[in-house]
Amino acid sequence: MRGEALSERSSKILDMLRDSGDFVSGQDISRCLGISRSAVWKHVGRLRKRGYVIDAVPNKGYRLAEEVDLPVSDEIKRFLRTESLGCEIVFMNQVDSTNRLAQMLAAQGAAHGTVVTADSQTMGRGRRGRDWISPPGCSLYMSTILRPGVYPAAASQIPILSVLASVRGVERMAPPMDLRVKWPNDIYCNGRKLSGTLCEMKAEMDRVEYVVVGTGINVNVLPVQGGLPISATSILAETGTSVSRAGLAASVLEEFELLYSSWLSRQDLSRIMPLWKKYSMLLGRRVSVSTSGDRIFGMSMGISPDGALNLEMEDGSIRPVYAGDATLDSLE
Repeated sequence: MRGEALSERSSKILDMLRDSGDFVSGQDISRCLGISRSAVWKHVGRLRKRGYVIDAVPNKGYRLAEEVDLPVSDEIKRFLRTESLGCEIVFMNQVDSTNRLAQMLAAQGAAHGTVVTADSQTMGRGRRGRDWISPPGCSLYMSTILRPGVYPAAASQIPILSVLASVRGVERMAPPMDLRVKWPNDIYCNGRKLSGTLCEMKAEMDRVEYVVVGTGINVNVLPVQGGLPISATSILAETGTSVSRAGLAASVLEEFELLYSSWLSRQDLSRIMPLWKKYSMLLGRRVSVSTSGDRIFGMSMGISPDGALNLEMEDGSIRPVYAGDATLDSLE
């Protein structure tokens, strides 16, 4: 089932408990909201089911003992300041894939900016059919529905916008890290993968119906505990600091909206190329790019406004590569 947003009264009770920082009597809550004491108890029960730890003590009332670290709508919207991204947030405790659910919702007419989040995925996916390990309670799994109204060729640039938004969102929330982006849509830190993006779209020859942008970020997980591969890392592993998943989701969405809005007016990446250059992991290095039926070697010269990776070949010519999996050349 789709995760439901808190009712207005449950949200108000949560706000009262947050604002107090101490016990709030059931009588005060009842009087403030104009509901019975038993209704207050029912709303507190609903909050507990969402993961909030709430103490109840006779003659004292209720106290929020512990915040919940779930990327649910109510938590994300505490931090979120966007115009369209996150207009609706669908949260699932567990889902096979946030991208798959987002595609289903998009096909049913979900609005531009609708976001799907989950605490865990059973069939999380990366690019080229790779698995994305998605344990509960520790990382961010988020898919955003876009309806850009552009040609399919232009929409292929969106993964680059997304990965840069993730970098900037992580930088806002976490202690300093040496973050690098690997074309077209991965984030690395100290040689290990921190985040990935999977974009999928439905389009006709001259029109994109929708794009689903899936973002996975390893947040509060240690590789050994979370079953992550040795090639992966997380914010906690790199900094020793835990980060709010809801706050991170909001930061990524805010940064994505800024980059997306700027890109949409021109439908090319010329404005963000300096930002890509700043974070590029491959720039000026020999790389190997696996395409659908070939492997190409060359010197990475950055990206072009249409999102292609520019490779300098041995004869000095520049070859643009529009799709593939780039890695550093082992002979470098």
